[in-house]
Amino acid sequence: MAPIHLAFYVSGHGFGHATRASALTTALLAHGHQVTIITNAPETPFSAVLPHARCTYRRADVDAGIVQPKAYDVARQATVEVLEAFMDKREASLEHEEAWLRANKVQCVLSDATFLGCAAAARAEIPAILVSNFTFDSCYSYLSLAAPPVDSRTAEQPEAPIAESILAPLVAQATADYAHASLLLRYPGAIPIPAFDTDAPLPSGLWVNPTRTAFTDSIETILSRPSSTVPCGSNRRVVDVPLLVRPPSPGVYAESFRHALLKTMHVPPEAFDSKILLVSFGGQSIPRPRSQPPSPLASPIARQGGWNGEDISDRLDPANVRGREAGLLPRGWIAIVCGLSGDNNEIRNNLPEGFYASEKDVYVPDLTATADVVLGKLGYGTCSEVLSCRTPFIYVPRPLFVEEFGLKRLMLARGTAIELDRADFEGGRWELHVLEAHERGRAAKAAARASGFEDEGAGEVLVSEIEKFMLERA
Repeated sequence: MAPIHLAFYVSGHGFGHATRASALTTALLAHGHQVTIITNAPETPFSAVLPHARCTYRRADVDAGIVQPKAYDVARQATVEVLEAFMDKREASLEHEEAWLRANKVQCVLSDATFLGCAAAARAEIPAILVSNFTFDSCYSYLSLAAPPVDSRTAEQPEAPIAESILAPLVAQATADYAHASLLLRYPGAIPIPAFDTDAPLPSGLWVNPTRTAFTDSIETILSRPSSTVPCGSNRRVVDVPLLVRPPSPGVYAESFRHALLKTMHVPPEAFDSKILLVSFGGQSIPRPRSQPPSPLASPIARQGGWNGEDISDRLDPANVRGREAGLLPRGWIAIVCGLSGDNNEIRNNLPEGFYASEKDVYVPDLTATADVVLGKLGYGTCSEVLSCRTPFIYVPRPLFVEEFGLKRLMLARGTAIELDRADFEGGRWELHVLEAHERGRAAKAAARASGFEDEGAGEVLVSEIEKFMLERA
């Protein structure tokens, strides 16, 4: 096929969109296509593709994102204010993007997952392809849902929900913009995408059950139907694709590789063979629990019906569970913390004993493969990497992110994942959950170390679908 010039509009919210866009760009370049990445994310997560002669980076304000005071929190009012400001300049932004697309003879727009990119493609009269597991209109719509009850051990009070009358027109415009995409390449861990799943009701708070632990039965039905039956309209379609993930480096499971990696983070040689907890919370401070009478855990240990329905309570030493305050790390473990860059970093310079900071340019899939357990949030990047490396995962819930329910659904179906309540995370009561996750997932992790990384071939599938789509329109 003749090379295609694609403009890839990538959300700057977090690094998950950028890292998977980089992985897809790698596959597109390998097939001879030209890619211009347009994003408000920094260049760093695209470092693997930007040296390529047929890949360029263009910084632009392509989405509003979500305002987060913490990795697992959303500032509702601040998010809406940023979204309103973005919408106020929408027309000017579209005029600029249309002119750029036409001047640079772009043939197709890819979007992960900006509504502006889809709308700009329509203005420039070129096709748009949405490549994602969710869209931000659902996230904004979810801000009208009342906050869950506050744990009595935290003084923070939940922010009031945003009135549906304020959110509805903003959400409707975003959905209409996404609807300019003719093809949805849907990643695993998906939630309903209103521009395609036109029978999914809004606001998106209607999608979850009263306890906010899972989707409702009706939404489960929507997500479980064949993609060919999604009611997205004529000349539009949905294609489910495999898990796109950045592979770890060759030889990542070799002892020499592990030791060299740990040495870069100033881990002493005597700790090279310790069990490793990877803390994947960029910029999140690490609590320092103090000696005190045992506090009841907000997250129960050895939950029945977990991984494979197995009860492992007899292996977690119940006397330890009842007899003392849980600490940060089990004995014999160390922790590697991601997302701390520079020497003059307050969190980096005040890590507890046994905690080490990764370097800014570390390749995170190598850390995920090396780790025995990962602690983080339910984001696509983390979930895809722990699944591909079969590393047990502990997640702190994000109650105002509706995207989380799709990723939780994915993790429970394909991996080892347990929840750590926010109160336990902030109180530094991690230890017993680390032991539980390790016990539940150690057999699968050992098998991954023995067999090596297994690529699902998502890049090739995605490129094939994009090429087929463009040939149909030729």
